[in-house]
Amino acid sequence: MNERKITATILILSALGSLMASSKESSAQDVDRSASFRFVWVGAPAAFDPPFGKNQFQTTAYSFPIYDSLVRLDSKGNIVPDLATSWEFSANGLTLTMHLRQGVKFTDGSDMNAAAIVRSLTRSKTDPGSLVKRDLGSFDSFEAKDSSTVVLHLNTPDANVLFTLATSAGMIVSAKALDDGVDLSTKPIGTGPYKLVSSGPQGAIYERNEDYFDKSQNQFAKVNLGPIVDVTARLNALRTGQADAGFFQADQWAEIQALVATGKFKLHSVLEPNSLPVWLNTKIKPLDNPKVRMALNLAIDREAINKGIQSGQCQPASQPLPPGVVGHDDRLVPYKQDLAKAKQLLQEAGVGPFTINTLVSVQEPLASVGVAVKAQLQAIGVTLNIVPTGSSAIRPEFRAGAYGAMIQTLSVPAPDPASIIDAVYMSGDNPGGVTTEFAKAIKDARIEKIGSAGQEAAYKAISRMAYDDPQHVFICWSTILIVHRKNVVGIEKTAYINAVPIPDIRTYGLLKSKP
Repeated sequence: MNERKITATILILSALGSLMASSKESSAQDVDRSASFRFVWVGAPAAFDPPFGKNQFQTTAYSFPIYDSLVRLDSKGNIVPDLATSWEFSANGLTLTMHLRQGVKFTDGSDMNAAAIVRSLTRSKTDPGSLVKRDLGSFDSFEAKDSSTVVLHLNTPDANVLFTLATSAGMIVSAKALDDGVDLSTKPIGTGPYKLVSSGPQGAIYERNEDYFDKSQNQFAKVNLGPIVDVTARLNALRTGQADAGFFQADQWAEIQALVATGKFKLHSVLEPNSLPVWLNTKIKPLDNPKVRMALNLAIDREAINKGIQSGQCQPASQPLPPGVVGHDDRLVPYKQDLAKAKQLLQEAGVGPFTINTLVSVQEPLASVGVAVKAQLQAIGVTLNIVPTGSSAIRPEFRAGAYGAMIQTLSVPAPDPASIIDAVYMSGDNPGGVTTEFAKAIKDARIEKIGSAGQEAAYKAISRMAYDDPQHVFICWSTILIVHRKNVVGIEKTAYINAVPIPDIRTYGLLKSKP
């Protein structure tokens, strides 16, 4: 199989060969259900109330063990049942009827039923303080047809709302807790496989929800999710036994290889739906000229950036949708650096040397990417004036419209084509907007049934339009690197959603120690 065909959410890509996780699954009796598990990553826990988490990247990881949604994503990015066991759209696409799992209770003892689902989703959509109401914008209202059936009314046909329901926007909270005035930000009540015990700057501790309906999703007695910001310290925590698994970066590649070579650890790699682009503001001249934008794309040596900065862990890209996501087109190969052609296009556009005032994230590897892009563009007479900017300020600054470009990771809520295309072209990160033709193509694609030939064709057409007339400069798709103790299983089964990468430890387990 062509490597680019491997699905974006479960790509296992490593030069470590036999040291990678075996495809053979361990039986349930091999897993130690009395074990505790610690996962280390980048952020501390914040509020646990899904609609109000100001940092969805951090909040969602800590909410995953607590809350279920109507549907979930599997490791291949497919929609699978969760609180809903089946569903169907109406013929006109304006209603989505979902049939609920029976006998499920929230951890406060109250029933999970249609009324509770309606209460939770309505709150997420309509509460003035909700930070996910925009994600639920395709929905008009929610109706409890009976205790086990929910009807979701849409304002426009949109098959991709199923992906939205699988993100934090679709997490279901207890209606009883809302009635009782419980502060869910500190005392979360869901139906999930784990219950929160405590939380603070050092992380969050959970215990198993013994009444959970799927025992394969809560295989630990206790779980500790905790932050270690420094990447070296994070690796040392794994090496010294203070952690069982964690996220790591491409610039640690040599250290990771050495750790795995000991035989005590394994590596799992996942190609993200996130990309690393140079975002362009086409309202600023001469970036409004398609020939200029193509010239910038042809000036970039993507493979040099991949190998020199990302240790070969950032797959070169020139289209918005990554391998494994509907609409990715293998025929649209990444542009090769062609300085002569780039200079010719600038000459045809009547453009001489010019400067692009560019916001660049101070975080690595983005800061180093900015330096590399600056050097490569200089070869065609374009000066990248780098303005180092913190992660919390960079997007608001760029969206204000005064800067010509921004170098910042694209973060998407789910590996579905609609959310990626919307984030790239229809959000504030594209202040120049799109043509009427392109906007229509995006709108029409959302109507196509998920997994259908029509959906594939519609998003491939969008990819072709974006490739022929690039709005931005896509550089590469990032890779999640998870290093874990060799007795950790189930990591290859998990899905990664909500501003990937965020771990969902539900599928993880620890093998019993041999006597």
